[in-house]
Amino acid sequence: MNKFNNWGMTEHECGLVFPCDYMIKEYDPASTLYRGIVINAQQDTVFQWVSQLRIAPYSYDWIDNRGQTSPRKLMQDLPLLEAGQTIMGIFELIEFEINKSLTFRAKPEGLRKHQLQHLVASYLIYSIDDRSSRLLLKCLMKYRSNPAAKCIQRLMPCLDFVMMRKQLLNLKILAERSGEE
Repeated sequence: MNKFNNWGMTEHECGLVFPCDYMIKEYDPASTLYRGIVINAQQDTVFQWVSQLRIAPYSYDWIDNRGQTSPRKLMQDLPLLEAGQTIMGIFELIEFEINKSLTFRAKPEGLRKHQLQHLVASYLIYSIDDRSSRLLLKCLMKYRSNPAAKCIQRLMPCLDFVMMRKQLLNLKILAERSGEE
């Protein structure tokens, strides 16, 4: 496993069953990405922020949000979550469990762009205690079999690490701040 495949998750957490585990039959275990962070906010607050990925990626906005700033407050007028909604611009919501998980897959145009056959991922949230939670992400991928895909497969853990670390840190800051209000 590449050192960038796991950031912030314990061995036990990497072994947990995520909803995305049932969404893809064939994937490259060496390409599985794990990301995790402790957030000093209740599980429902963390989920509200994760569900806002429908409207913004919360990473480096100048890269993946066309320069628009991701909202810094919870949006109260968002439509209810439902399968098929767009997430972070290039993903589609598959399923969710309120206050617990959100699972999505790459849209076909995103798959082609990144030389992937399949990409599914799940955010999983659980309470540590009454004031803090864990936000975990597991991403399963299967690459195409061509030279360009092999190159992207080697680079993806590092690139994803940079983007997802920023996203999780932003979600942490925002959830913790909204828990103080």
